[in-house]
Amino acid sequence: MKDVTVREFDAQDNEADREQLLAAFLDIWNAEENLRFLSFTLRPFEKDIVRGWLESHKDQGGRFLCAVEENGRVIGICIAKIDPVEGFEIHGLGVRPGFKRRGIGRNLLERTIDLAAGLGFKSLDAAVFADNPAMLRLLLSLDFLPVGMDFRKRADGADILRLRRRL
Repeated sequence: MKDVTVREFDAQDNEADREQLLAAFLDIWNAEENLRFLSFTLRPFEKDIVRGWLESHKDQGGRFLCAVEENGRVIGICIAKIDPVEGFEIHGLGVRPGFKRRGIGRNLLERTIDLAAGLGFKSLDAAVFADNPAMLRLLLSLDFLPVGMDFRKRADGADILRLRRRL
């Protein structure tokens, strides 16, 4: 991952971060090869809805860690949701098409794991559609273990595997 850094974006309080993250989120989440793994409805994410999420993400416990190229382009996003009662959850991970299998997702997840540990959490959770073998392999390689399954969660009937990593 030469010339790529990971940094947290503050889309709620920083307008420049919000606009950059909005464009990247829509490109990454709506990419044909990503959408079925990131959308419960299989419908593209709409700009106004995503903007609303970004404008209030901290109020909802959200954190955005982004892989950024030297030129400033966001090529990967990891969304964490932090709740003092329910715990720390990886809410989404997406990498821009053309940049997969370069360690970007792994780096984002490792930084997210560090964030959870630094905040004092003892575990973190992730959920992945059962037909997403690349993400399943990545999570298992980072010591996440299956803890449950939710059936027929996506519009086409795909199941979700829930995983947890103890810290």
